[in-house]
Amino acid sequence: MTSETRRNLKDVIAEGAEIRIGKRGLTEGVKEEIRRHLKDHGTVKVKLLDKSLDRREIPEIVARETESELVEVRGRTFILRRHDSY
Repeated sequence: MTSETRRNLKDVIAEGAEIRIGKRGLTEGVKEEIRRHLKDHGTVKVKLLDKSLDRREIPEIVARETESELVEVRGRTFILRRHDSY
């Protein structure tokens, strides 16, 4: 991980969540928005609003389906980073 990537990651951690997954769950629209944000910014912070969603399973599913790396999970908030190969 480069110093620029680490700096960007620290900024994302400090900010609020950019994308929220609500009662509709992980829809195609949400996945596309996450992919777009990863492409544009490299990292994205996501928050699970619906407490019925599994806070341990959903971040791994999102990472797999958006072809990204799960960096951190804190409670109902998680951070994804695009793979360096992009």
